Amino acid sequence: SSGINAEWPLRPGGAVSYDSSQPSDFSRSVEGATIILQKQFNNETIRVELDLNNNTELAPAEDDPEETPPQYLPSFKIEVSKPQGKLVFNCNYHMTTEEQNLDQFVISEVAFVAPGQEDHLAFTTDFGNLDYVLIEEFENYLTRRGLGAEFSSVLFEMAAEFEHHNYVKFLKNVRDFVN
Repeated sequence: SSGINAEWPLRPGGAVSYDSSQPSDFSRSVEGATIILQKQFNNETIRVELDLNNNTELAPAEDDPEETPPQYLPSFKIEVSKPQGKLVFNCNYHMTTEEQNLDQFVISEVAFVAPGQEDHLAFTTDFGNLDYVLIEEFENYLTRRGLGAEFSSVLFEMAAEFEHHNYVKFLKNVRDFVN
């Protein structure tokens, strides 16, 4: 009980506060278990949506699977919108315990959504099936918009802090519920 309160200061009314670093140039909002980052780049709106409920568990080290607590890797969506439509990139961090390389996320899928079209109706393709030149162009496109290695590292750290915050909040809520 006192550990929860000491680690996360309470706001009036008992709400747990959450303050974390965030990628520069982005505004941040929080909706439940989702972090939304947004910024303008020329005539484009860039939106990053990271939902904690879509995390992937990192496989434990083979030599010591019971000693290490589970670690979860965030999945997220990047949308680049302009009047002609939007590109949607579904992304995640993919690594093994042997390679803790957080300098770049992996794009798993990409879609083009026409103006007025609903996202789930747009054709989505596996990023790895694209021509290598197109893959490189998409990666450069995102990097030019501030979505490169530095962004990737900050987002990963922010997601870990946010996950920890929500876990502590969950424990507090469960404790209050059962008492």
